[in-house]
Amino acid sequence: MIEWLFLAFFILDLIIRIDNPELWHPAKGGERPMDFSYFNAVIKSTVFPPYDPWFAGGYINYYYYGFVLVGTPVKLLAIVPSIAYNFILPTLFAMVGICAFSIGWNLVESRGSNVDDDRHSTFDLGPIAGFAASALTLLLGNLGTIQLVFQRLQQLGRWER
Repeated sequence: MIEWLFLAFFILDLIIRIDNPELWHPAKGGERPMDFSYFNAVIKSTVFPPYDPWFAGGYINYYYYGFVLVGTPVKLLAIVPSIAYNFILPTLFAMVGICAFSIGWNLVESRGSNVDDDRHSTFDLGPIAGFAASALTLLLGNLGTIQLVFQRLQQLGRWER
């Protein structure tokens, strides 16, 4: 079940990335160009700290260990960085989703083992808690998403002559 859930989360975020590859500020360039340039710098650097692609002769003065973690398999498998980058984000999304699902499920199931076995539940709360934990983590973890959805719904409902 976890593998199917991982695949569902992966495909969901992949569809979001295909529909809107720049999720931050489409008009201003956003954070993705910086993110991708740092990812490339970490992959191409022969020493650490990696070179800074925005500052000639300098080195990255930013958190780059996450780029090392995701760049290592990319480098070992010789995947083109532009292709890998577009699969790394959905993979991380799916990993966070299944981790939250697992925590939610196991917290409820661990409480269930302390309950008397004579009482029977109408339905299993484990999957419900898991999906709730995933939804709260992935979708509601950033309240800016709620604001964005609300603003878009307002724009759809606005009638202009």
